[in-house]
Order: sequence, then structure tokens, then C-alpha cells
Amino acid sequence: MTSVYNVLAVLERAGFERLPKPLTIVGTEFDFEAAARGTKSSHDLVLIATDQVPPRRLQRLVAGLARSLDLAESRRPVSLVVLGGVAARDRLELERYARILPISSATPDVSEIEEAVAVLLPLSLPNADLMHGSDPLNDVMGALGPSKASSEHIALIQAAQDGPEAVREALRRYANAGAGWTDKKGDENA
Repeated sequence: MTSVYNVLAVLERAGFERLPKPLTIVGTEFDFEAAARGTKSSHDLVLIATDQVPPRRLQRLVAGLARSLDLAESRRPVSLVVLGGVAARDRLELERYARILPISSATPDVSEIEEAVAVLLPLSLPNADLMHGSDPLNDVMGALGPSKASSEHIALIQAAQDGPEAVREALRRYANAGAGWTDKKGDENA
């Protein structure tokens, strides 16, 4: 039973709410080892069973629950976590009514549980610095150092945030200013 509680703990950390036992849908009781429902981004109804439940009984429970959900006009998808695995022929029958998330071990560790129920868990995106490195503009400013960052350097770095065309324009203005040229056009008629 500890494994069932471990599955519930993983689901609860992801925002699922534990449901009372026995699970009651439209006045009918269903005796699964445990059940939880999504409350935030997931709307799944998650059922938890062990390999101690005979396959035919589990099939009848899941089929009856699916019929009760249909009567209640529920739109919740149903997922069934089976601890200890499930035979291929039994899985095919169960898949008619629910998404099957088997865990081959009857006593899995947390990483095995998280892997099996990953489809129910929110994605954790890696830090942008880890994916792409740090911000290149900050790297340039760091390499220049505060004493060497002139107003021209800062203008170029700020232009870099707007893309390559903005940098070309800033460089053109910088070169023209260094040569003593202005952007003003003279009177062509003179």
C-alpha cells in the first residue's frame, strides 16, 4: 500500500487532489486502491490499482466507471496507474476505457513513478541560461568592464537588442561621426 501512497504523493505535488475511498460516481461506488483528480492544468481522473486486483475485476471496475462518467456527462479523461504491470491482453481491454500507465515494479521508487505518470505532470522547462548560455549582451558588457564601456559601446549594445539592421545603422552613424560627416544632406541646388 506504500507504493499507492507514493503515487498519490507524486500526483499531489503536481496539483492533483486525492479523492475519498471508495470513489463514488453518480451514486455508484468503485473500490480502486486510490483515485485523484486534476485541479489545475490537468483535468484527468487518475485511478490507481495494483496487480493484486484480478484482471477481470479491474476491467469490470474501469468499464463500469466509464459508463458512470458517461451518465454524469463528464469530460474528464481517465488514466489508470497499474502498479506491478499489466498483461498485454488485459491492457488492450482496459485501453478501451482509460489511458493505461503501467509501472512494472510493485514497489517503485519515486523516479519510476514520475516516469510512468510523466504525461500527467506539468513540464519543467530548463533555465534559459542552461539552454542557450547566458545573455550575450551581458557577456559583452562584462568583458568590457564598467570603466571601458563608453557611450558608443553602450549605443552599439543597445542597438544589438533590436537586431542586425539596428547595429549596422549604429555603426554607420559611429563611423560617419568619426570621419566628421553628418547625416544632413546638403542643398543639391546650390
